[in-house]
Amino acid sequence: MITLRGLTKRYGGRTAVDDLSLEVRPGAVTGFLGPNGAGKSTTMRMILGLDRPDAGSALVGGRPYQRIENPLRTVGALLDARAVHPGRSARAHLVWLARSNGIGRARVGEVLELVGMESAARRRAGALSLGMSQRLGIAAALLGDPAVLMFDEPVNGLDPDGVRWIRELMRRLAGEGRTVFVSSHLMSEMQQTADHLVVIGRGRLIVDAPLREVVAAGVVRVRSPHTGELAVRLRAAGAEVSRTGENELVATGTTIERVGDLAHEAGIRLHELSAQDASLEQAFHELTAGSTEFGSRV
Repeated sequence: MITLRGLTKRYGGRTAVDDLSLEVRPGAVTGFLGPNGAGKSTTMRMILGLDRPDAGSALVGGRPYQRIENPLRTVGALLDARAVHPGRSARAHLVWLARSNGIGRARVGEVLELVGMESAARRRAGALSLGMSQRLGIAAALLGDPAVLMFDEPVNGLDPDGVRWIRELMRRLAGEGRTVFVSSHLMSEMQQTADHLVVIGRGRLIVDAPLREVVAAGVVRVRSPHTGELAVRLRAAGAEVSRTGENELVATGTTIERVGDLAHEAGIRLHELSAQDASLEQAFHELTAGSTEFGSRV
């Protein structure tokens, strides 16, 4: 488990992380989302003891990272796939990490096989493609068979087969009861992978909830010969309504039950009433609309 209590970090006059408190629990893939500059990387660095918080604490398994003996056996992390000595082979890099944490050499072969790098084990790290560097970083994270795993943009550089592989790997690891904490900008991938979402903006917590709850506020589609009257009633009830055809409309900010009740109360005949979950991308943009620090204009 990862526990953050009032975690705060400032750089000069800017607050990167602001009083962040949450628990990342085992047995689920927790997606860590936020706009650029939201504080995701800073948070992960503080969890791993690479940055010191100005206030609060970050605990892994109930202890600060700095107090964990043989940390690779407790937490495995991939933050920067290129942060490897370029002259070392993939195998030599893993052997060095294993020896520093009291891990047997046999485990090196196991993780190389697990990530599909047996044939590239003797290649120098500096000569690996970005996708292969990602696989090497994942192998390093798995080396100590840890209970806690942290990945920052793990699909970066992977081909479609690699993306599917890392998605299945993360879900399997969570299914084994491990804590899996993954930061990503790919909303469609997170929607297929994550069980739980943590969303931050400008360093502050916006959402800490199951994925299904975040995307539940979806779209209600209606077909009726009386869409004009129904649209008036839906807007009066606080929904946003758009006409999609002569006798069709879509409503957001409401539920299928509420639309059905309003139509029934007004005696409006319906030909279709259906609900569709919102995409995570849509939900993310709505959640972070006021927290985007580095936006662009189209």
